[in-house]
Amino acid sequence: MESTPELSTPEIIQKRSGYQSMQPVKRPEYWGVDLDPSRRPGVPMERDPQPWPNTRFPPERQPGVPAAPMHGRPNKELPPVFGTSTPLKGVSGAVRKLAYSYPDHYPSHWLLMMLGDRVDSWGTRARRALPVLLPFAVLGYLGARGRR
Repeated sequence: MESTPELSTPEIIQKRSGYQSMQPVKRPEYWGVDLDPSRRPGVPMERDPQPWPNTRFPPERQPGVPAAPMHGRPNKELPPVFGTSTPLKGVSGAVRKLAYSYPDHYPSHWLLMMLGDRVDSWGTRARRALPVLLPFAVLGYLGARGRR
């Protein structure tokens, strides 16, 4: 025998949620076991975090100018280490430079960054295919001129 499902009305929903909020929170019996630090399983091995040996702490600021301009937020400082190895160049660099003029929370910043990546990717493909396609293009041009 099938029972018909109960239809929910806003009143029934409000009554149920109010009832559930009045009930005490049910926690498992092991809740709060490790609140006391001496009862934690890793207590003999726990220690305060320290820098690794032979490291410079705090990190020194890297000399130089960043290769890519920073975002359109003048109060945001550069991290201690930033990239200087790959400066922006070509059409993709111009698109990325334009993207960096917008703050990072604007969608246009990220859309322009993705467009710069696509332009860079197509430029790389064209540069890779140019030695193969250039002789065919020259032959086609000369053949078309020769027919005239």
